[in-house]
Amino acid sequence: KIDKMVQSVNVKALLSLTSVVRRPYLMAPHVAVPSVSDVNYQALRDHCNIRAVIFDKDNTLTAPYENSLHPKARTGLQSALDAFGTDNVAILSNSAGTDDDPGYE
Repeated sequence: KIDKMVQSVNVKALLSLTSVVRRPYLMAPHVAVPSVSDVNYQALRDHCNIRAVIFDKDNTLTAPYENSLHPKARTGLQSALDAFGTDNVAILSNSAGTDDDPGYE
């Protein structure tokens, strides 16, 4: 039983968002690659001070609405996990939990 829920403010996230709003080029792609397996995640970590990565699921790691990794993405995802660790790699989906999500109730 939950007696009360607490809403907290993530100040660091808000500051990061403010930074991106002031400098939208931070969110613009600067490099295009054929697949996530063509990215050197070790170099991103070691030379670019990147500390985490976020992948979009559909059309990046999987075919749309599929749960199986695309063969070309498997190596890249593993490379990202090896470079950043499981706590610093996220997979997001804008269709999860919606009517577009097969089997969602």
